[in-house]
Amino acid sequence: MDSRYSLEPLQDAPSPLGDPPLPESIPSPSARLDKHLRKINKKEVFEKDALTGLHGQRYLCRAIDACLEQGRKSNLTATLALLQLENFYEIRTWVGLSEADLLLTDIAQLLKASLPKRVLLCRCHNFEFEVLLLADCSVNARLITDKLKQALRSAVSPSLPRQLELKCGVGLAKLETNIPSWPVVFARARHNLSLAHHRRELPPHLVSISPDVALKQLHAALEHSELKLNFQALVRLAEDPLQHYEVRCSLAHHEQSLPTVLLFETAAKNALGEQLDQRIIKQILRRLSQDAIPNRRLVVNLSHNSLVSSYFLRWLEERLSGKRAFASQFVFQISETDALIAQHHLLTFCEVIEKLGCKLCVSNFGCTPKPLRYLSLVPAAYVKLDTGLLRKIDVNQAKLKFLSALIEELHKKGIRVIAPMLEQLPMLPLLWHANVDFMQGNCLHRTSTSMSFEFIETQTVKFDSC
Repeated sequence: MDSRYSLEPLQDAPSPLGDPPLPESIPSPSARLDKHLRKINKKEVFEKDALTGLHGQRYLCRAIDACLEQGRKSNLTATLALLQLENFYEIRTWVGLSEADLLLTDIAQLLKASLPKRVLLCRCHNFEFEVLLLADCSVNARLITDKLKQALRSAVSPSLPRQLELKCGVGLAKLETNIPSWPVVFARARHNLSLAHHRRELPPHLVSISPDVALKQLHAALEHSELKLNFQALVRLAEDPLQHYEVRCSLAHHEQSLPTVLLFETAAKNALGEQLDQRIIKQILRRLSQDAIPNRRLVVNLSHNSLVSSYFLRWLEERLSGKRAFASQFVFQISETDALIAQHHLLTFCEVIEKLGCKLCVSNFGCTPKPLRYLSLVPAAYVKLDTGLLRKIDVNQAKLKFLSALIEELHKKGIRVIAPMLEQLPMLPLLWHANVDFMQGNCLHRTSTSMSFEFIETQTVKFDSC
């Protein structure tokens, strides 16, 4: 390994993170796992990554399923860590492809040297590594990965251009006995990586709903119920030949119905977001076929499960290929945090969306530091501002000035801006003067099962000057 990135391996440090000695008569968890893998995969050949020499995702998936099976039979503790090199695309642009490949090889060697012995390290998609930690390493997973991130930054950043530093994100997922298979483990790790960027606090009345109850209701809904679609207008304070609505989805309303925010949270954490997205898109296609109003544009939310799924893209192509009139009415919306945690999958995703004739919108824009730098990964036609950017702009001139400057930068890139969740009419003149393109919220239009909002082409709206 290049001496530029050398550091003392973690297992040699005097800490509780190393491998405790085990009596020879007791097989270690990793030994039991290796034996199990050899048994079930005698006829399978697993190719290693040519650049790093590490196993790939297919091998890791088998190992996770073997761990889950072993955990149901005996006391095997395991945790999956998704390690993402968050800004490696930017680093690659600065140093060039060849140097980036060398750097990635050195990072892989550094990871192998720095991790405790009883782990399985794999390279997954592009600039993501996965670490399967067993036994005591699983118990100390957070400590191990925090120290690993610090070691990577310290070793690699000095070799980069002065304006850059390596940024790492980690999402952890414990392999619980009630998890059926590896896709759920991956989904939970990526979901927790998202929370590391932008934590979303659930309302108190939703925290009391147990995850098992929420998952049971979600399964029942996907098997038996038609999802209820509602629509909320995105209002442009100028004449516009297009009518924009955001699609909201919920379960049938009854006393025990799972609230919408928990519906999507539960789906994403359990690798069911893709299935939920497909159900919603199918219902929207039926609605578009029935209404036959070509100037409508429908903003449709997608989960991070769909962003990383090649099957979802094939499914979407089957539904929309040859139906460009319908495809052009879709504006697929992904959150800024989901774009970050799935950035290594975005190139393929965006290519398919663009080929089909759909548009993209990034929601919660501005919830993470320096959001403009990530727009090069997503050819967005719209961004929906994070509500934190709108807070107190009526009393804080500095915040309003910052917002106006941000919107100006977005307009230079040809991106239209949506201000969401507006509840008070006095906010509208401020946003209008800040050059927001669309406004959305209950003070303008409450969600409805119909798309019957009277848009500006048939109304005149006047504001007194601020």
